[in-house]
Amino acid sequence: MTFASGTALCAIERARRTDLANIRWLLNLEGLPSADITEDSLEHFLVYRDAIGIAGVVGLERFDDVALLRSLVVADGHLRQGLGRRLVTAAENLARELGASAIYLLTTTAELYFESLGFRHMKRENAPPAIAHCSEFQSLCPSSAVLMVKP
Repeated sequence: MTFASGTALCAIERARRTDLANIRWLLNLEGLPSADITEDSLEHFLVYRDAIGIAGVVGLERFDDVALLRSLVVADGHLRQGLGRRLVTAAENLARELGASAIYLLTTTAELYFESLGFRHMKRENAPPAIAHCSEFQSLCPSSAVLMVKP
């Protein structure tokens, strides 16, 4: 996915295996779980690179016919420029390509943001089994995290 940022053309692209350390660093900086992210799991991660390095990231985990959106982070220097929205849109497009009928996420701090992107609240006990049994749902995110879905 390509978009204009000022006068430069910027691309959101698939993460590379060599991006692992930088992705973990950015996630850790924002207090998001990263311990379970491996080179193999980067297959469904997307990144935005600026002149310095990775300035935005979003990940997907695919389970049967649903996906879990995770690890959305935008570096401070790129906040309030629409990059988060572009990353989510790119992840939604990837989820459709992968055959996902719905995208779920867990959040402790960004409910309103994701509501503005069309996600709606869902009771945790109504999560599909594939989502309810994933590590993010089971242990990486606190039980107070809000479950949201976008069909």
